[in-house]
Amino acid sequence: MKPLAIWIAVVAAVFGAFALVTNLTRDTERVFVVVDSSFQMRPVWPDVRRELDRIDDADYSEFALATEKDPIHSWQAELELVGVESFAPCTFDGIDAYPEAADADERILITTSASTCDTSALVGWQIIQLTP
Repeated sequence: MKPLAIWIAVVAAVFGAFALVTNLTRDTERVFVVVDSSFQMRPVWPDVRRELDRIDDADYSEFALATEKDPIHSWQAELELVGVESFAPCTFDGIDAYPEAADADERILITTSASTCDTSALVGWQIIQLTP
């Protein structure tokens, strides 16, 4: 019984060390998030903050944030949506032109299911549709 316990302890130590080294040497993932700030987002605007909090809970990630109209912040540890109000019609033309979009490992658009904007050109984007 004692050799089995020693074997289990050694295997656990080896795999634990492997997991620790893997976590410490893991690259940071860059996530670019665009929030639709059109007037169609007004009914779901309180849900946007909740969705941003869910996204920035990811470990080993840094985030850049923009609306479809303007950039908000470049790469940092948390998503901070401040001073943005929902207004004007939406258009997603040109959000691929943000420099952060090219640098990102993952691109996310937060919009609403009530949006009339076309998202078909956003190939490779994760599109989160909030429901009013």
